[in-house]
Amino acid sequence: MAGRLHPILTLAFAALILLFTGGPVLLSLYGSLVPDRVLLSPDKTILTEGPNFETYRYVFTGQLPDSYQQESANRAMISDAARQVPQALVNSSINALAAMALNLILGAPAAFVFARYVFPGKKISFMYLILSPLVPAVALVTPIYMMLQFLGLVGTQFGIILVHTAKALPFTVLILSVFFRKIPAEIFEAAVLDHCSRFQTFWRVALPLALPSVGATGLFAFMLSYSEYMFAMILSGDTRTRPVSVVMAALARNTDVSWSLLNTGIFIAIVPTLVLVVLVWRFVVEGLLSGAVKE
Repeated sequence: MAGRLHPILTLAFAALILLFTGGPVLLSLYGSLVPDRVLLSPDKTILTEGPNFETYRYVFTGQLPDSYQQESANRAMISDAARQVPQALVNSSINALAAMALNLILGAPAAFVFARYVFPGKKISFMYLILSPLVPAVALVTPIYMMLQFLGLVGTQFGIILVHTAKALPFTVLILSVFFRKIPAEIFEAAVLDHCSRFQTFWRVALPLALPSVGATGLFAFMLSYSEYMFAMILSGDTRTRPVSVVMAALARNTDVSWSLLNTGIFIAIVPTLVLVVLVWRFVVEGLLSGAVKE
């Protein structure tokens, strides 16, 4: 049919996308399951040597791999930063969950008001909110650091959560306002006839109808916070509050670190996002993309 790609081209593009998205994940998994002597040897593979979980054991328990307990072993290849990955994973999950919750609590009512009501300054405030992410993040580092330092929040998780919430909030308002506008006006008129207040209309009518979209934007805010690096690096304190993006950067900067240990840290850091892939696919595909295409 005219206007449609040949099935072979479609398959080729799909394979290319899969190669660039799934390939690094599979490589990090493979690299984490074999020691360096197998990873760097053309004659040895995981099939001939079997999987090795010593680097996972080191990350979670601190027990050195057997090959690094020998006297001639170069222990500089075992970085202490890898031992911070589990705690950093917990910190990042807390930051991302809190940023997601604050985004939904603040963003959903704001999006509903922007979508359904007219008030003075609506257009200007909406444009300001939507265009604010266009300001380069590096230009905001100093003023945000000074504000958080004045409030005594530098080096705390709460400071990072506030910044991540502010970064994701414009996207939350924009996406949810689009979905609230798609809800037929007759439904809200019926709610008014039933003596629902504005809050009741939002809470009992609009929010249940937009629940898939709310879930999708919440997961989007979670992943924005989980992967954010610049503000996390500048605002995080010691290892007790350091997120996984900062720990992984420190691990990657160590040029002597074992490839197997580095890949183990990478794969552990990826696991939460892999778990979310199913949820994101479910909500984004059915909540966002299907709503953008008329059947």
